[in-house]
Amino acid sequence: MQLPTGQLDTLRTDATALLDACAAAGIPAEDSETSLAVLEQAFDQLFEVLARAESDLQSGGNAGTGDVTELGEYALQLIGNLAARVEQTGDDSLRQTLAMLTVNLALWIARHDGVIDTLEPVVDALALFANTTSDTHALAALHDIIGTIVEAVSPVISQDLEKVNPGRPWRVLLLNQSIVATRSHNTELMEQAFARLTDNLPQDAARFFTEGMQQMDALDYPQHVREVMARYHRQWNVDRSLH
Repeated sequence: MQLPTGQLDTLRTDATALLDACAAAGIPAEDSETSLAVLEQAFDQLFEVLARAESDLQSGGNAGTGDVTELGEYALQLIGNLAARVEQTGDDSLRQTLAMLTVNLALWIARHDGVIDTLEPVVDALALFANTTSDTHALAALHDIIGTIVEAVSPVISQDLEKVNPGRPWRVLLLNQSIVATRSHNTELMEQAFARLTDNLPQDAARFFTEGMQQMDALDYPQHVREVMARYHRQWNVDRSLH
């Protein structure tokens, strides 16, 4: 399975493919400001600016974190507008390309020291990749992609002050990273993801590892994976119940 790379050329290719698919579907815009021509022009201008910012950064110029963050936020808004048009086409096959575009942008922001302020579409896109592969090597690579994105998430989000919503993107992102690490059968990645999970979501840890132990038998995980899951399950359930 092809995975996101964060390359600017790939971003442009995916956006163009989606815009062309929307044009072929012939769905009219609600008003002139949301027309496909306006959106195409906005993407063309965006990629010109992103290319200049990337060039400035590579040459030691002055495109700073704030500039990359602002560009990234604007780009995510454009992708949101494009996603609405893609949904109107009714073509489910475009969802993978849209997810690729979204995660590639998030990686571009992260790798150019920007901050991700809009997380939900990124989390949804990552979940699509996770749900459409069982290849352990691809899942290991996806774990690392998630980790890169986690490090770039805005502190306003990662401080996780609003814990009342179980569907909040930050929580879903960290839980999904641990699930992806487990499905990769890579115990080193499991240790990394579980450490992040327990540090950031201690209130979810006991249940996560209990459910993880149930999955070990249901999906016949190999022994080395079971041992890591069992150790964390004991730590967060059995051991804590003794105190």
